[in-house]
Amino acid sequence: MANVIIVLLLLAVVCYGIYSFVHHLRHGGGCCGEHEAPAKKIKAADANKSHYPHRLIMGVDGMTCQNCQRHVENALNTLPDTLAEVNLSAQNVTIWTKADADEDALRKAIRDAGYLPLRTTEKV
Repeated sequence: MANVIIVLLLLAVVCYGIYSFVHHLRHGGGCCGEHEAPAKKIKAADANKSHYPHRLIMGVDGMTCQNCQRHVENALNTLPDTLAEVNLSAQNVTIWTKADADEDALRKAIRDAGYLPLRTTEKV
Protein backbone atom coordinates (compact mmCIF):
# COMPACT_ATOMS: atom_id res chain seq x y z
CA MET A 1 0.00 0.00 0.00
CA ALA A 2 2.81 2.40 0.87
CA ASN A 3 4.46 1.68 -2.50
CA VAL A 4 1.25 2.65 -4.33
CA ILE A 5 1.08 5.98 -2.45
CA ILE A 6 4.72 6.74 -3.26
CA VAL A 7 4.19 5.94 -6.94
CA LEU A 8 1.08 8.14 -7.07
CA LEU A 9 2.94 11.03 -5.41
CA LEU A 10 5.84 10.69 -7.85
CA LEU A 11 3.41 10.58 -10.77
CA ALA A 12 1.69 13.75 -9.50
CA VAL A 13 5.06 15.54 -9.19
CA VAL A 14 6.10 14.50 -12.72
CA CYS A 15 2.74 15.64 -14.17
CA TYR A 16 3.01 18.99 -12.41
CA GLY A 17 6.57 19.41 -13.71
CA ILE A 18 5.47 18.74 -17.28
CA TYR A 19 2.53 21.14 -16.90
CA SER A 20 4.82 23.88 -15.53
CA PHE A 21 7.35 23.39 -18.33
CA VAL A 22 4.69 23.63 -21.05
CA HIS A 23 3.12 26.66 -19.34
CA HIS A 24 6.51 28.38 -19.21
CA LEU A 25 7.04 27.74 -22.93
CA ARG A 26 3.63 29.11 -23.87
CA HIS A 27 3.48 32.07 -21.52
CA GLY A 28 7.06 33.21 -21.06
CA GLY A 29 9.27 33.56 -18.04
CA GLY A 30 8.71 35.11 -14.67
CA CYS A 31 10.37 38.50 -14.92
CA CYS A 32 8.22 40.24 -17.51
CA GLY A 33 4.94 38.84 -18.63
CA GLU A 34 4.76 35.61 -16.68
CA HIS A 35 1.07 35.30 -17.41
CA GLU A 36 1.23 36.62 -20.98
CA ALA A 37 2.26 34.99 -24.21
CA PRO A 38 5.74 36.06 -25.36
CA ALA A 39 5.67 39.23 -27.46
CA LYS A 40 5.91 38.63 -31.18
CA LYS A 41 9.05 40.05 -32.75
CA ILE A 42 8.48 43.18 -34.82
CA LYS A 43 10.94 43.46 -37.66
CA ALA A 44 12.03 46.75 -39.15
CA ALA A 45 10.70 47.44 -42.63
CA ASP A 46 14.28 47.52 -43.95
CA ALA A 47 16.59 45.01 -42.19
CA ASN A 48 19.69 45.76 -44.31
CA LYS A 49 22.14 47.53 -41.98
CA SER A 50 24.06 49.01 -44.92
CA HIS A 51 21.02 51.22 -45.64
CA TYR A 52 21.41 52.94 -42.27
CA PRO A 53 24.33 55.42 -42.22
CA HIS A 54 23.88 56.51 -38.59
CA ARG A 55 24.51 54.25 -35.60
CA LEU A 56 24.45 54.75 -31.86
CA ILE A 57 24.84 52.45 -28.91
CA MET A 58 22.79 53.23 -25.82
CA GLY A 59 22.73 51.50 -22.45
CA VAL A 60 19.40 50.16 -21.23
CA ASP A 61 18.70 49.25 -17.61
CA GLY A 62 16.12 46.74 -16.47
CA MET A 63 16.47 44.04 -19.14
CA THR A 64 16.83 40.59 -17.62
CA CYS A 65 15.66 38.10 -20.26
CA GLN A 66 14.96 37.55 -23.94
CA ASN A 67 11.40 38.79 -23.48
CA CYS A 68 12.82 42.10 -22.21
CA GLN A 69 15.15 42.17 -25.20
CA ARG A 70 12.22 41.66 -27.55
CA HIS A 71 10.21 44.46 -25.88
CA VAL A 72 13.03 46.99 -26.39
CA GLU A 73 13.73 45.91 -29.97
CA ASN A 74 10.03 46.02 -30.83
CA ALA A 75 9.63 49.50 -29.36
CA LEU A 76 12.50 50.84 -31.44
CA ASN A 77 11.77 48.90 -34.63
CA THR A 78 8.31 50.46 -34.81
CA LEU A 79 9.91 53.90 -35.24
CA PRO A 80 10.30 54.99 -38.87
CA ASP A 81 13.69 54.39 -40.52
CA THR A 82 15.06 52.67 -37.42
CA LEU A 83 16.65 49.26 -36.87
CA ALA A 84 17.51 48.05 -33.36
CA GLU A 85 19.46 45.12 -31.97
CA VAL A 86 19.78 44.47 -28.22
CA ASN A 87 22.85 42.93 -26.60
CA LEU A 88 21.35 41.50 -23.44
CA SER A 89 24.66 40.55 -21.81
CA ALA A 90 26.12 44.04 -22.35
CA GLN A 91 22.81 45.69 -21.34
CA ASN A 92 22.79 47.95 -24.40
CA VAL A 93 21.04 48.43 -27.71
CA THR A 94 22.62 49.28 -31.06
CA ILE A 95 20.34 51.53 -33.07
CA TRP A 96 20.79 52.22 -36.76
CA THR A 97 18.91 55.13 -38.35
CA LYS A 98 18.65 56.49 -41.87
CA ALA A 99 18.67 60.12 -40.67
CA ASP A 100 20.49 61.65 -37.72
CA ALA A 101 19.03 59.98 -34.63
CA ASP A 102 16.54 61.83 -32.47
CA GLU A 103 17.83 60.57 -29.12
CA ASP A 104 14.85 61.99 -27.22
CA ALA A 105 12.42 59.95 -29.35
CA LEU A 106 14.58 56.84 -28.92
CA ARG A 107 14.75 57.32 -25.16
CA LYS A 108 10.97 57.86 -25.00
CA ALA A 109 10.33 54.64 -26.93
CA ILE A 110 12.55 52.70 -24.51
CA ARG A 111 10.87 54.31 -21.48
CA ASP A 112 7.41 53.57 -22.91
CA ALA A 113 8.45 49.91 -23.24
CA GLY A 114 9.14 49.91 -19.48
CA TYR A 115 12.94 50.21 -19.37
CA LEU A 116 15.42 52.90 -18.41
CA PRO A 117 17.58 54.34 -21.21
CA LEU A 118 21.10 55.14 -20.05
CA ARG A 119 23.82 57.23 -21.62
CA THR A 120 24.80 56.88 -25.22
CA THR A 121 28.18 55.18 -25.31
CA GLU A 122 28.92 55.55 -29.00
CA LYS A 123 27.52 57.64 -31.83
CA VAL A 124 28.65 57.20 -35.43
